[in-house]
Amino acid sequence: MKTKNRIAVSVFITAFAFGLNITGVLPILGILNEKYQQYGTGMVQLLQTMPYLMLIVGSLLVGWLTTRISKKKIVITGLIVVGICGMLPFFSESFLVLVMTRLLIGFGFGIVGPMNTAIITEFFPPEERASYMGLHVVGMGIGTMLGNLIGGMLAGIGYRSFYLVYLIAFLAAAGIKIVLIETPPVMDETASDMKLNKMVYLISLASFVHTLFINAYNTNIGIYILQNITDNPSVTGVVTAVNSAFALVIGMFFGKIFGVLKEYTLAFSILAAAAGYGVILFVPGMAGVYVASALCGVSLSCFMAMASYLISISVEKEAVAKASGMFSIIGGIGGLVAPIVLGNAATYVLGGNHPVNQFTIAFVGMLMFGIVVTISGRKMKEKNQ
Repeated sequence: MKTKNRIAVSVFITAFAFGLNITGVLPILGILNEKYQQYGTGMVQLLQTMPYLMLIVGSLLVGWLTTRISKKKIVITGLIVVGICGMLPFFSESFLVLVMTRLLIGFGFGIVGPMNTAIITEFFPPEERASYMGLHVVGMGIGTMLGNLIGGMLAGIGYRSFYLVYLIAFLAAAGIKIVLIETPPVMDETASDMKLNKMVYLISLASFVHTLFINAYNTNIGIYILQNITDNPSVTGVVTAVNSAFALVIGMFFGKIFGVLKEYTLAFSILAAAAGYGVILFVPGMAGVYVASALCGVSLSCFMAMASYLISISVEKEAVAKASGMFSIIGGIGGLVAPIVLGNAATYVLGGNHPVNQFTIAFVGMLMFGIVVTISGRKMKEKNQ
């Protein structure tokens, strides 16, 4: 197999498994909300975003890890952590076990997440990277879609059976062991000079805001469906699979989308989510749910591909893993605090913490954020002319 093909396959496999981070416990979140109702809806919602805490730790360490072990070993280690932590709740109904494994799984995702950007940057020149960033979100989209579909079907057997979907992480680790090319760690003297610049922090700040508001969908859609439409967990699995399918389509055509939108690509990704929240607020029933899911999938896919591309061209090759780690850290903070921020905003601004109010907060937030980024994109276009 040619080097380019091997790297492409490894990028896809890694992204496929990383899609489980988006799946989380989404297909059974409504069930968990009923089962552990004594802990409150806010605490149950945190189960979806809790991994961000240790994801931050993993992402913080990833730059240092690249100076000690190869990128291949980092990816395999992270995937094994994901597999173990993901499956452990299958063997226990304890809420404490669920909380601890949801925390620790974040470390695995934290060290895996930045690796594809670093690997793509190591093997490909800037002009070829956009397509491979698109491949990354394609893999993530397929992984999330199948994770949701298979997880939803397994949950139909029994909610704890859902956790068996994390067997995917072990299969991915085996695939990476076979396919990914082993490269030496970054030299110490180079790693000590891994400079991050203003662009890295601006993109990371954008990730914080986007992750904060996109999590209104992730943490509420299952509860919204359960409370307003049906208590069948497989329906939530299908809905979130629609989300992933549209993310997949955007990933497949990201190179062309970027070629058309250029400086406005990031703004488009944000406004797509605003439109999705608007639809679910004003279009009743499953029609609104499906359209909102599709648009939020478009938003997440396009944002991640564009942000990763911008990270890859903002710093030297040796610093990309560290820069991508910083991006994951700041974005992860947004995901971690999302249920708290959105829940409190819904309570104090709109009078109650429930899905519709959180969707409303997210709609306003994404719309305002999208306008700001559109203006920034226009200024960047004028500067480049």
